[in-house]
Amino acid sequence: MNDPTIDSKRHRHRESSDCNSPRRQSSCRSAHGTRKDLSMTDPVTLDVTINGTGFAGDYTARTYGLIPHRNGVNIRLAGVTSGRMENAERFAGSHGVTTAYASHAEMLEAVQPTIDNIACANAAHGPYTIEAARAGVPVIVLEKPPVVWPGYNEDRTADAATRKRESMDYLAEVLDEVAGSGSRLLYAEDFVYVDGVKGLVEVLIEAIAGGQGRVLWQQGVCAHQGSHAPAYDTPSLSGGGALFNKACHPLGPCLYLKQAEGIIRDGRPIRPVSVTAVALQVLKHQPEASGRHFRVLQNVDDFGRITVVFDDHTVAEVVGSDLSISGIRNELRVITDFAQYDMRINPNNENELFLPDAEAAGDLLLREKLPTAQGTSFPRPRQFHAHGYVNEMNDAVDCALDPDRMPQSGPLMAWDTMAVLMAAYESAEANGTMVDISEYTHGREFDPATLPDPRQFGAVFQRQ
Repeated sequence: MNDPTIDSKRHRHRESSDCNSPRRQSSCRSAHGTRKDLSMTDPVTLDVTINGTGFAGDYTARTYGLIPHRNGVNIRLAGVTSGRMENAERFAGSHGVTTAYASHAEMLEAVQPTIDNIACANAAHGPYTIEAARAGVPVIVLEKPPVVWPGYNEDRTADAATRKRESMDYLAEVLDEVAGSGSRLLYAEDFVYVDGVKGLVEVLIEAIAGGQGRVLWQQGVCAHQGSHAPAYDTPSLSGGGALFNKACHPLGPCLYLKQAEGIIRDGRPIRPVSVTAVALQVLKHQPEASGRHFRVLQNVDDFGRITVVFDDHTVAEVVGSDLSISGIRNELRVITDFAQYDMRINPNNENELFLPDAEAAGDLLLREKLPTAQGTSFPRPRQFHAHGYVNEMNDAVDCALDPDRMPQSGPLMAWDTMAVLMAAYESAEANGTMVDISEYTHGREFDPATLPDPRQFGAVFQRQ
């Protein structure tokens, strides 16, 4: 491993908060390239582009149609691109997108979007983010993960410590491009945006004002039967398996709540400093019959567990797996010095349904990845709201309308998430050894003006 002092210097960077910076200038540019104050009360059209036509692209397009248009804003899906032109054209037709484009660069030049959504194969996340930043896109919405190890594109192999170091170097370049261009990055970790997290932030604000409000122990789970993405089992395209692409979801709110706690109380985020983890291929080593109800992954892990220690000596434990036989399972438990808050995102028992015959439900999907509607189930109406997608894209729209607003899940979230995930693979490769990541989390500074303001997150509770 490189000298930590050198790494620390390499990653020490302040995100610009200059009011005359390109960020503010580009944020005031309309969809057609003319500078305009989008915070004005006049109706305004936001041109939105989408990269990717798979599951993430689909929910992105659908979600923009669900955003409450409180500001009289018109959201126009102006462009879509995909790895295959026929997919982009089909997507444009089904979602009412104005034009399908052959490439991301062509779309950026033609549309000059206000919001560019990067919801494509993970391997394209870094290059597309740089392209969007250089094009001056005001708000870039980047799906997880921020980047994948660049060595995959060079047909290299390396140990996990090297992959971590080179991935963080690459992500530093990506974030520097975004900061230098004046764009704002929304790192699209939907778990951060679920109503339960927003509600807990409201309670934290009250508790901190009363002298408490310390988040002590967090536990989260994200479990599937496998990914929607065909490229998931190809490390060079997905970046990893359940640890990288599932455990990241509960990790997001765990990191965010510690950020929010520190910002609310002391004006600076609490950050992760060490990681221990396991990453396993469970189904690959079982008899063929055991894979009947699952997608058996050959090249990536289907189970991952991460323990994260923060710089205030508190802890979070998250599990990601592709071993859920009963549909998606998303849960988060937060224990503080004043309360315990359990979030049963999906499933929860708000609704209960019994169907003697699944055919009675037709082609309805009662909740994500539920393999059958037959029997007793717990339907999850309005899943895009429940999973945080609507709040997430609404934050992007709010940022587009206000050039001084920063996303709740932004560059800090992307950076710390990547540091934890890559260190987790390093730990797993070393049989669970604790890995210090302070050279990254303390080695890259984020100007307070670029950090999220938890008080702007939005209220979900009523007042007495």
